[in-house]
Amino acid sequence: MDAILIAARLALYVDLAALAGLPMFWWSMADLTMTPARRIALAGLALGGLALSAFWLIASAAAMAGTPPFPADADLIATLLRDTPIGSVMAWRAAALAVALLLLAVVPRTPAVAIAAAGAAATLAGVGHAGAGEGAAGWLHCVADGLHAVAAAGWFGALLALTGGVIGRASSYRSTYALHRFSLFGTVFVATLVVTGAINTVMIAGIAALPTLASTLYGRLLIAKLALFGAMLLLAATNRWRLTPRLVREGAAAIPALRRSLAVETALALAIMILVAALGTLDPTAAP
Repeated sequence: MDAILIAARLALYVDLAALAGLPMFWWSMADLTMTPARRIALAGLALGGLALSAFWLIASAAAMAGTPPFPADADLIATLLRDTPIGSVMAWRAAALAVALLLLAVVPRTPAVAIAAAGAAATLAGVGHAGAGEGAAGWLHCVADGLHAVAAAGWFGALLALTGGVIGRASSYRSTYALHRFSLFGTVFVATLVVTGAINTVMIAGIAALPTLASTLYGRLLIAKLALFGAMLLLAATNRWRLTPRLVREGAAAIPALRRSLAVETALALAIMILVAALGTLDPTAAP
């Protein structure tokens, strides 16, 4: 596996997930107006998305050519942009990020920014395994993978916002309100992740290969990802059904336990992103 390419993919995933997920969370909280601090943070993430997309492109070209990323191979990069789906995906992503930046400057309303940022996150589907599909099956795979990316971003953004609020010592009332209000949206995100994840697995590996998936590196990393996802579900359920009621009963005394749980859940989300970044560089059909 190419460590530089994996690092580029990981940084891009984290950036776009935070960019899309944070305004999605604020929207779910009916918090529709951007503060100056939020506008600056999201603008930085949008600019970071543009820079990291360029770095990912350079790293991808280097991995294909088997050469160091710098100096960049301008001819190969031009070929990728001109003759592969990467060009159109990069154009759509750049347009979505530009719209997000414009909205942050002119119309800083949370829903509009969230939609533009989610569009940027969805383009991650076009440069992974889903982007290699053709015909109706290829479109189904791209749509499923795009929804998967947006749902993952929504969950990740909520974790960042909730962790920041609890660690920042938000009042127990505000923490309880945020956890309760997000529970419905979190359920939708989880359901979307489960359904689209199943579609992606079948589309990438094929039904016939599922029994032997554990014998390949791709399959073992995928199983590790599913195990981490299961752990996140357990923590989310604990937060919702155990720690949130405790927060109602005990107030600020219950915040340390909630803080630890959210921090662990966020760490698991980052670990999943590392695995996803590595999975995207592997051939799932490679022989064991």
